[in-house]
Amino acid sequence: MKVTVYGGTNNKIYTPKQIAECEKLGKFLGENKIEVLTGACRGFPYFVGKAAAKHGGRVVGYSPASNMNEHTEKYKFPTDGVTDLVFNTEQTETLSENFMKRSIDMVPFSETVIALGGSWGTYFELLLSFMYRRTIILVEQFEGAVKAFENTYEFFGKRDINPDIHFGPKIIKVKNIDEAIKEINNNLI
Repeated sequence: MKVTVYGGTNNKIYTPKQIAECEKLGKFLGENKIEVLTGACRGFPYFVGKAAAKHGGRVVGYSPASNMNEHTEKYKFPTDGVTDLVFNTEQTETLSENFMKRSIDMVPFSETVIALGGSWGTYFELLLSFMYRRTIILVEQFEGAVKAFENTYEFFGKRDINPDIHFGPKIIKVKNIDEAIKEINNNLI
């Protein structure tokens, strides 16, 4: 099983409780040999990836950078939250396009997505995952893009004339990391 972790990467402050929750999820994923995909960046996905790698898991980070030097110098991204890096070899002139390309490349490779807060990038990744019909677990305790996506999903669900598209992906709303782990565990059995 492969799980992609999206989430907040631009927060100025990550609370000890948020970090501990991410580490709990990462530990579970690593110990259960569930491959983790991230954007190879900072923030919530980093904390999950670092814990997963520490507990024996494989963490594949999709970097917007074209090589290791660019990853660590230009983007200032860490490398200890991943076990493998996939670089974006089709660079564009804008950073935002490189980030979008990284996300587009990452989405097809996992069955399940877990969203932990986030902003525009996470929202974009959730939309991509929705269109690819991935199972999406929205962890409400992290809010941000999770809340915005929930609202958008409900809004279009009431108006969508093509319910086959709207109800194609499985959207699972959970209150916290413990409930997210339970949902993933149910898919392992």
